[in-house]
Amino acid sequence: MRQKVLVAVDAGGSKTEYGIRSLDGGEVRHYVYGGSNYKSVGLEKAYANLVESFFTTCKAEGLALEDIHGAVFGLAGCDTTEDMRVFREFVDAIGLDDAKAAIYNDCELAFLATAKAPGFCVVAGTGSNCMAFHPGRPVVKAGGLGALLSDGGSGFWVARKVMRDMLQFCDGSGSNRPIYEGVLRHFGIDGFSSVHLRFAPMGVPEIASCAQMILEYAEDGDVYAREVAHAAHLELWELVTTAVGRMKYSPEEVLQVVLNGSLFKNKWFLEQFWGGLAKRIPNTLEQHLITAKTSENAMRLAESLYGRNT
Repeated sequence: MRQKVLVAVDAGGSKTEYGIRSLDGGEVRHYVYGGSNYKSVGLEKAYANLVESFFTTCKAEGLALEDIHGAVFGLAGCDTTEDMRVFREFVDAIGLDDAKAAIYNDCELAFLATAKAPGFCVVAGTGSNCMAFHPGRPVVKAGGLGALLSDGGSGFWVARKVMRDMLQFCDGSGSNRPIYEGVLRHFGIDGFSSVHLRFAPMGVPEIASCAQMILEYAEDGDVYAREVAHAAHLELWELVTTAVGRMKYSPEEVLQVVLNGSLFKNKWFLEQFWGGLAKRIPNTLEQHLITAKTSENAMRLAESLYGRNT
């Protein structure tokens, strides 16, 4: 008899990560591809990095479609009814029916796999959003509607701020800042004269890729980098207070707070964010920082939904 497996997919703006685990347990095997948030990379790339990569992963694992017992997809950019339609078509193209495939927004998946309501999840990676949860009430969402008009305080937001200021310096206005040398090194640019040509064709994931470097400057005390990071905190705090305010929690309720995304991997950024958050939310807050691979988080939810042999 062929071995049945569970599939967990974390699909963000910068990467799509597959996790495969036997229904009997064992280690999760990981496969990583490019981003599949179609709002960041476009429909064609999103399709390739989510659908085509599924078949690449199955081939590497020696799996047929009937070997899949259940699959969970955590999808950045799956925010509206229209988004769900797009991603449902992606999953249908894979060949998994509704009984075998559960689709969630990435923020929703992170919370459901990590904590129990009441509480909220904040995602700060390539993009950003916040979702608030309470038993018996509709989910409340703030942000997460794409890099151009939303995603405040995200990795893209942080990197774009610094890179735009850098372009102004290259145009002859604004000050030269030590962090600009870090940006040059990060992207392998020889000097300021090449910045315009190198920056111009960049997409959202590539721009966001230097956010971690910027936060490292902030952690080391760079004044300008700390100003940018604080501005990002303000954006994220606004997302949270909006979602929490609309959910109308009772003051005595203890809220579970799930934090997910690459920006929270920076200890200084996390500490500053949490300190400011505690001052803005009157409830007692319990922090759950996701440090494992996000596909492993999705795998926990897959096991709770579809079961596991023991």
